[in-house]
Amino acid sequence: MNKNMHKLMKVSGFFRGLVFIATAVVLIYLGYSYLVHDEIRFSQDVLFDQLWQEPMANRSILLAIYSPSLIVMLTGIYWLQRLLSHYQQGQFFGQAPVHCYLWLIWFKVIEFVIGIAQYLAVGYYHGSLFEQTTIELPIDFGHITTILLMLLIVYLLKAAREIEQENKEFI
Repeated sequence: MNKNMHKLMKVSGFFRGLVFIATAVVLIYLGYSYLVHDEIRFSQDVLFDQLWQEPMANRSILLAIYSPSLIVMLTGIYWLQRLLSHYQQGQFFGQAPVHCYLWLIWFKVIEFVIGIAQYLAVGYYHGSLFEQTTIELPIDFGHITTILLMLLIVYLLKAAREIEQENKEFI
């Protein structure tokens, strides 16, 4: 096996472990914030924070609005772990890693759509309890370019796989 391929496999294993540790730290922090300080640190929405502090607001509704983000994040981490696992085994251009990468793209798109829906839902709920409500949609150009870049990488991975297959057939 190529020395660089072995190095890439080690780096993938390192990042896989790093993702596990980062996920655990974030989940512990979110749980601690909720259980000890009675705060939700998962949202950066000002309207959500106002509603969370409002005694008339139903916190179950607020948690239901933001729970899809947590689910999408955890599911995305699952697919990232699978992708890094394939990379750790030296499978860089196969069908399975591309499949995992495509799922990551889908979850990035879902995260983008859910983010907009959550801001609208929180804004609507805020409007039902407060007289003044201003909704600002967080359409981040960075998310759009990240999704487009990820699609380009999938295209490059598929092209590399085809070149690898042609080289094997040639030999």
